[in-house]
Amino acid sequence: MKIKWRNENLRIELKMNILDYVNSNENISITNLADYTNQEYLLVAAVVDELIDEGLIPSKSFVNNLPW
Repeated sequence: MKIKWRNENLRIELKMNILDYVNSNENISITNLADYTNQEYLLVAAVVDELIDEGLIPSKSFVNNLPW
């Protein structure tokens, strides 16, 4: 999923928070990440998809697959 970010700093901060959470936890879901980052599910899912595409997090870490 490709989205245009109005606030690039939010995207970067969200990436860092997600990477921090993934590093500290094993069974991860989009719901848990959205709660942890206090962001909308769609934004979290888009950043997670981006991080998987970049090879920074493995898709096998997620309990629930991405919704698309």
